[in-house]
Amino acid sequence: MKMKIKFKVKRWWLIPLGLVIFLLLLSGAIYWWGRQLWQNGRQLQGELQASRSAWEAKNLKLTQSHLEKAAKNLSALQTIYGRFKFWGYVPVAKGYYHDGEHALAAGQAGIKAGRLLLKSVEPYQDFLGFGTAKKGDGAKTAADRIQFLVETIASLKPQLAELSQEMEAVNSNLGAIDAQRYPQEWRGRQIRNKIASAQQIAAELGRLSKDGQPLIEKASWLLGKEKTRQYLVIFQNDGELRPTGGFWTAYGIFQVSKGQIKPLFSSDIYTLDRRFNSPLAPPPMLARYLKVSRWHLRDMNTSPDFAVSVQRFLKYYQPLSGQRHIDGVIAVDTQVLVDLLRVLGRVGVPGWGNFTAKADARCFGCPQVVYQLEMLADKPRSTLVANRKGFLGPVLHSLLANIIGSPRQQVSSLAKVIWNNLEEKHILLYFPDGKMEKAVSSLGFGGRVSSSGDDYFQLNDSNLGGAKANLFIKQKIETNYSYRQGRIFEKVTVTYTNVAPSSNCNLEKGGLCLNGAYRDWFRFYLPKGTKLVKLTGSEIKPALREELGKTVISGFFGDKNPLYPKARLIVTAEFELPLSKKDFRLWWQKQPGKKDVQLVIKANGRRIFSQPLRRDRLIRVKL
Repeated sequence: MKMKIKFKVKRWWLIPLGLVIFLLLLSGAIYWWGRQLWQNGRQLQGELQASRSAWEAKNLKLTQSHLEKAAKNLSALQTIYGRFKFWGYVPVAKGYYHDGEHALAAGQAGIKAGRLLLKSVEPYQDFLGFGTAKKGDGAKTAADRIQFLVETIASLKPQLAELSQEMEAVNSNLGAIDAQRYPQEWRGRQIRNKIASAQQIAAELGRLSKDGQPLIEKASWLLGKEKTRQYLVIFQNDGELRPTGGFWTAYGIFQVSKGQIKPLFSSDIYTLDRRFNSPLAPPPMLARYLKVSRWHLRDMNTSPDFAVSVQRFLKYYQPLSGQRHIDGVIAVDTQVLVDLLRVLGRVGVPGWGNFTAKADARCFGCPQVVYQLEMLADKPRSTLVANRKGFLGPVLHSLLANIIGSPRQQVSSLAKVIWNNLEEKHILLYFPDGKMEKAVSSLGFGGRVSSSGDDYFQLNDSNLGGAKANLFIKQKIETNYSYRQGRIFEKVTVTYTNVAPSSNCNLEKGGLCLNGAYRDWFRFYLPKGTKLVKLTGSEIKPALREELGKTVISGFFGDKNPLYPKARLIVTAEFELPLSKKDFRLWWQKQPGKKDVQLVIKANGRRIFSQPLRRDRLIRVKL
């Protein structure tokens, strides 16, 4: 009897002992797997960074090598991560585990997309400046490289379709991760914003790879492979901000044939307006604040939708100029010139002087090219200068000559400049051809007022008499969403800050008036059905109407209370939105011509987004 009792006691102790041993082994395994997970993660991060550095260094083979190593690291990481599968069934923890699965799946699709991209780029590595330059390469072969691009770019279509599929997989997996479940920061490192930023980048790349296909198909058409194309180029002075990005001050006609660009002529838009001798009555706001009795061609970009403004302009321009055939319209502002000169260096323009991107003290640190163009266009002269604003053709002609003759190592940098300016709306495109217009609009290159979310926001400013003050105005937009009594409200605070001192605006003494008292016609474009609760900072009674499928609420400041140099002015508005759900997507559109806008978004007072934005953005808001 005693022996049996003793034996039972011994067997009873085996249970906790076995449990302790199991827990120790499990803890050891988890620690070991976690250590392997961490090490492989660091190696993966290192290989991806090395691949990116090799790409920036224009070394295609090294980029491919590091990408393949990253693929092996990622496969090993997935294997190790699978050993933690039991966490996928544990309450609370399972959400984080599944987020990890989505992140790894996105990584696999991203690696495949990277391989496809490198395969697509390989035939064009000479054109893009990869590898080692060959003897005789440079300006002599620039035309040949462009000709090669014209002849072969259509062959990218199948690879782009496959690339689009992989980018969609990246986008859908990253989109499945709930950024809100993670802290804003941990140990001084941004967490939530980085996840949200990765999701946004993936969504943008997915959209570009999909929507860019029609443009690739039409590339030969654009470059005049079969037929010479004729484009109208409009210069928008973003120092004097207008709805489409700037005051229309000069224009020109360019031909493109088999990739070769030939300027035909350029002119001062004031000269064109004198020939037009407008019979049209201006919109009320222009009549009231610009003190004009006729609607001039130079002021026809009153719609923030570039296509709407251009179509109106072409209706009167084409019969007047005799330019019956225009294949497309391209608008550029000063930022395009500045960015190109940063790559090219100093460029001389016969008859107009030298232009650089260096800071110029005469305009409080603005780029010299901006000051030079403003001086040519607006500085009072003792003698009449014919076509004084006809600089567009000569300047762009010299820039094109320098681009064509640039070393092959600069090609990718110049291509990046063009792409960034398209995304940031410093270059806008319009095509009378419906398919072409649809393609550029889907990419966001058409300056269209569009909808891609549940909520919509655009603040559109128009400089109606503040010299070129927009060169020096910084803008911050803070939006706070709140949910009250079953309704969603949006309170917007817009801070305009003029950071520079006043210019000498005494025109009789020959001053160049760049910075003076700023007068602004501002319009909030919001979802259709939005109601205004309150607006402060406007000198006039707010006007409400519908336009472009949006509710538009407008105001004005500048006669009684202008924004002076070295000063700040605030406009606040509160709206009741026609939204029913507390989890929605905001489509935020930047006005063309603005450099960057500091955007802060809050939900019930809690900051969920804070970044300077240079392009349109889809942002998730969760109340």
